[in-house]
Amino acid sequence: MTRQSDFYGWKLLVVFWLIVFTNFAFPLYGASVVNTYMAADLHMDRAALGLAYGLFQWMVGLPAPLIAICINKKGVRFAMMLGCLTVVAGALLMAFVVRTTWQVNLVFGFIIGLGTLSGGILAAQAGISKWFVQGKARAITLVHTGSGMGGFVAAPVLNRVIAHFHGNWRAGWWLIAGLSFTASLLAAFFIKEEPSDMAQFPDGHPETNASDSFRAKHSVYKTKDEWTFGEVFRTPAIWLLLISILGFSTGFPLFLAHGVVHLRDLGYTPAAAAFSVSVMLLSNLAGTLLFAAVADRIEPRFIWAVASLVFGVGMILALHASGAAGLYLYAICLGGGFGISFSAMMAL
Repeated sequence: MTRQSDFYGWKLLVVFWLIVFTNFAFPLYGASVVNTYMAADLHMDRAALGLAYGLFQWMVGLPAPLIAICINKKGVRFAMMLGCLTVVAGALLMAFVVRTTWQVNLVFGFIIGLGTLSGGILAAQAGISKWFVQGKARAITLVHTGSGMGGFVAAPVLNRVIAHFHGNWRAGWWLIAGLSFTASLLAAFFIKEEPSDMAQFPDGHPETNASDSFRAKHSVYKTKDEWTFGEVFRTPAIWLLLISILGFSTGFPLFLAHGVVHLRDLGYTPAAAAFSVSVMLLSNLAGTLLFAAVADRIEPRFIWAVASLVFGVGMILALHASGAAGLYLYAICLGGGFGISFSAMMAL
């Protein structure tokens, strides 16, 4: 066995972070900017734009069991490469082919949505679970910061690119295609499936001289049992988790799809509305980092409960945001509540 001081898992976290930043965050958050220009060019109304984004959100979540089967049979590297290349294909179609609403629904909604799921958080979480025992929640959450940072960067970068090309929204998809192709190369050359592939043990494995004292020092319970798929779905806990996820997984995409337009309806300038979204995404990142600091010390279910309340307050404030304070207070609550809730869900 190689020295654990050369543990590859830390390098793998960087690789996962970069892939999440490029292939997950840019299509997820950046599309709200690109599609605003696209809707005007293709004469799409709000209902049509909302449908496309709704289909995208369905594909980012609904096929997850199929992606999980793919990961189990083909491995994390294969799933992430497949996802990244699917986004590349979808982005190129958006850049060169798409002309009608039904094409937007098919390409952006189904193809890019599926690629974002396969080459994003889900596969990264599966990979981290193989490499980390001690500090697993912190490792997962640190990778998730790639999503928050990508969201904060994607909107202004894509807006600048489109402006540079004189409002040509297809230029945004050229950039996304290039980033996802880069992510596919990272997956192909740097993802390692198991610590044993590098003659190493998972971080926190008894062979690394990290004993069960970690469990004794911290209050977060971590099972040592191996659960089958059927056993999991026969427990009430999994159904409570699925219901709880609806709290943030419906509100956040709703705001991403319609939030900027809603704020403009309330009288805010496009610049002010866009900046408040940046504040929201920065708060998302801050919430994720906050959870990373306490993920292995406080039960994620308690943190998630509090964060869900904060998120709910943010949604209420966004309905009737008034003045500068109202504009940014909703963003802080919405972004921070989502960042913590999403991270706690993954850790739990």
